[in-house]
Parts: sequence; C-alpha cells; structure tokens
Amino acid sequence: MVLDLPILSIMLLAPALGAIVVYLGGKNDETARIIALAISFIPLVFSIVLLLGFFPVTGVELRGFREPGGAFMYRAYESAPWFPTVSISYSVGVDELSVPLVFLTCLLTTLALVINWDEKHRVREFYAMFLFMETTILGVFVSLDFFLFFLFWEVGLVPMYFIIAVWGGPRKQYAALKFFLFTFAASIPVLIGIFAFYAYGSTFSMTQLIESARTGGLVPAGTAQNLLFVALLAGFGTKLPTWPLHTWLPDAHVEAPTGGSVILAGVLLKLGGYALIRVNVQMLPQGAQDVYWVAAILGAISIVYGAVVCLAQDDLKRLVAYSSVSHMGFVTLGIAAGVAAARSPATAGGALLGMSGAIFQMFAHGIVSAALFMVAGSIGHKAGTRNISELGGIAAVTPRISAFMMIAFLASLGLPGLVGFVAELSVFLGTYAAFGLLVLIPLLTVVFTAAYYIWTMQRAIFGPLNPRWKGLEDAHSYESVPLAVLTILFAVFGILPFLLLDMTVAWAGRVLGVP
Repeated sequence: MVLDLPILSIMLLAPALGAIVVYLGGKNDETARIIALAISFIPLVFSIVLLLGFFPVTGVELRGFREPGGAFMYRAYESAPWFPTVSISYSVGVDELSVPLVFLTCLLTTLALVINWDEKHRVREFYAMFLFMETTILGVFVSLDFFLFFLFWEVGLVPMYFIIAVWGGPRKQYAALKFFLFTFAASIPVLIGIFAFYAYGSTFSMTQLIESARTGGLVPAGTAQNLLFVALLAGFGTKLPTWPLHTWLPDAHVEAPTGGSVILAGVLLKLGGYALIRVNVQMLPQGAQDVYWVAAILGAISIVYGAVVCLAQDDLKRLVAYSSVSHMGFVTLGIAAGVAAARSPATAGGALLGMSGAIFQMFAHGIVSAALFMVAGSIGHKAGTRNISELGGIAAVTPRISAFMMIAFLASLGLPGLVGFVAELSVFLGTYAAFGLLVLIPLLTVVFTAAYYIWTMQRAIFGPLNPRWKGLEDAHSYESVPLAVLTILFAVFGILPFLLLDMTVAWAGRVLGVP
C-alpha cells in the first residue's frame, strides 16, 4: 500500500486548526474536551502509519527523498519554495531518528488531554493550548529547513508558558517566567549557530548541510566548528536539560498541571536531545569528534547529580523532575559515547549501541516520565499533598494508583523486561566501549536510583495506612486508561526492543560511518 498523501502537513495543520475550533466552538466545556480529543487522534493515527512505514513487512510505503550523495532517506517528504531568494523552503520529512519522537508526541498529547479530563478552569483555552503545542513540537521534529525549525522551536515556548502560568500551582507565575527566560535565552546560541551555517553555506536547508558536512563543504571547519558545537550544546542542552543548565526544570514541573508536566517531560525535553543529534552530530562531525568529551562530562555529571539530589526530595513531583535530569543525562552521554567509539573500528559496535541507546532512551523516558507525572498529579489532586512523608500505606485504599506507581518506578529504575532497562544498558555498553572503566561513574546511579524509588514506594504506598487517607479516592477511568496504555508500552518495548532498536541502530551506522 503506497501512501502519497501530504501526511506531515496534515499532522501539522490538524491540531493547529483544531485549537482554533476548540477555542471558538462555544462555551460548552464537555464539547470542547470531546472535539479536542477527537482532533488529537488525527495526527496520532498518521504517526502510527509513519512508524509502520519503516517496517517493510507491514506493506506500508511512504514516498521519500534521498540526498544527492545517497546517504540519507527522508520519508513522507514534502517540500515547496517559501522564500526562494534567501533559500528558505517549506521542507519536512521523517527518518529513523525523528519518527519515534513524532509518534511519542502524538501519543502523549492525546493521553495528556485525557488525564486532565476534570479540568474546570478555562477549559476551551486549556485544550486549545495543548493542540497548538502539539503542532509546534511536531514541527521541530519534522522540519528539514533551519528557518522552519527555529520558527517552531521558538513559538513552542508560548503555549507551555501559558499552561504553567494560567493553570499551574501557587508559584505558577515564577515558574512560568523562569521556564520562558531560560529556554528563550538558550535560543540565542541556537540562532547564532543557524546564521553561522547560513553564512558558510548560503542555505537553510538542513538536508544540504548534513550532506555537505560529510564532504567538507558549506559548514565551518577547524576551531570555528568546535566553538559552534559548544555553543549549540549550551543552547540545546538547556532544553534537554543538562547540568548546570537544568535549574528551570524542577520549578516548572512542580507548578505545571499534570498534562503540562506530561508534555514537558515526555516530549519538550526531547527537542534538546533530538537537536543535539540532528545538528551537532550530523552537521558538525569534526566538532563532535573533537569536543565530544565536553558532552560526555556534562552527561555523566547530570546522571549522578540528578540521582543524588532525588534522595533528598520529599515532593513527589520534584523527585520525578530531578530523576528526569538524571535520565536525560543518559541521552547526552550516549551521544558522546557513540561519537567517541566510532573513531576506532574496534569499538564500532559500541558506537552503534551508544547512539541508538540515546535515541531509545528519549523514547523510553518519554513514556515512563509521562506515567510518573500522571501518578504524582493524581495523588496530589486527590490527597491535596504530594509530600512523601505525609502519605503512607495508601495502597490499601488506592490499589490502581499504587500499582501504576510501582510499575512506573520499576520501569524508570531499569528493571529487566521493561523499557528503561534496554535504553540504559545500551548507553552503558556504548560508554564502556568508548571510555572503558570510566563507565563505573554513571553506573553508580543504578544503586542511587533504586534507592530513591524503593524508599519512596516504602514510605508512600506501603506499610500501615495513615488514618488521614482512609477515604482517599482511587484512580478514575480517565486516569487509569492513559496509565494502562503507557504500562503496556513499557512491556512491549522492554520485551521487544528490536521494534525500535533495529531501525535506530541502522540509522546510527549510516550517520557515524560504521558498517
């Protein structure tokens, strides 16, 4: 079955137009919820079609575009001139790097709309913001023109700012402003980098820049490329977030509504990891080879720092936020390990595991962190507190919430058979291939992670029931369904990791030049 539809354009336009329909569609809150949810299924269905298109056995074929050098294939590719006088075009496409993240974005947007089904404050605006944000996030993942990429990158700050500032917690204004200022300031080196590429190559085409980077043209060389790599690492690393540029994240998570935290942790952070691979690795190969050690150090520190800080947290949401700093450090470390290991034929296999592990970790953390924030938000909403020390024994009255919490914790700490194990093991193996016994430094966090999750479970859901929570409500259906979907995915991609690893390993081999 060959699909020749403008799938990507439909996916970008449907939620954007849907946001307008939801906002202007009358004052009935229930109608707004239903319309928003229905519209969110349009990009979700297409994202599944895109994913199936990368597995030939499914029989789904998508039109594609291969660069003149024949190195990379982009599928569902669409392109049209926009501002031809300055080489700006509307060019979008997906490959093995972006398609898992496109699916993740569409899935978590739908689940975020469901998990906030009981939202009562300015419902139309709330759901419209989520749909609009979906368009901006998808736009970053599918853009193959730097002007288009940066447009979506910047505009995406707006809906998340309002989601935190309008529907957030007691310190929402502070958290929203901090989020906006940090991420907006981080866009400065990104913008400088984009203009540097244009100054050298006179084009905003990301596909041309990627192809020319392999042949040594259109991109800066020598010290200029190394400096550009570091500048973009700072810009993209802030969004990731990488230590020490992470300080906006805990406040944003604590104050954001549950759906906002789901999207923030599940996909917004992945924009930074995606951009590091797409731009720093693919467009600055020499800089990546020369300065990979900076990313490796920052990644290792993020992993250890985030895990240690989690041990001191009492707020459940803040604990999950700092765990995100730790787990996203695996992305930075995996990227660095992949580049470093690719320099020697003896460690080529480790290079593939490091890079593909970083991609797999973005997907794994996306679904696991979404579940963790759903559980934390549900408990906080029902109990009026998220403080672990104030809970205790709630499994007796909330068996569904407690079961989902335990499974999500186990997935996050890397229990074999669940999705987190595969991602972290791949990164550890790649790190060992690249840096030898230095892998023991981030490996220590396995102990810390298990400690803070098991300690949290012991204090929050197990043991004698705190009399204060005798009448505590369990999860409603609109909370159980999203959590059940994510739990199934933990097992599917934990037991059958080849569903993603096969395509990402092949892609990493082409990018790193490893057979």
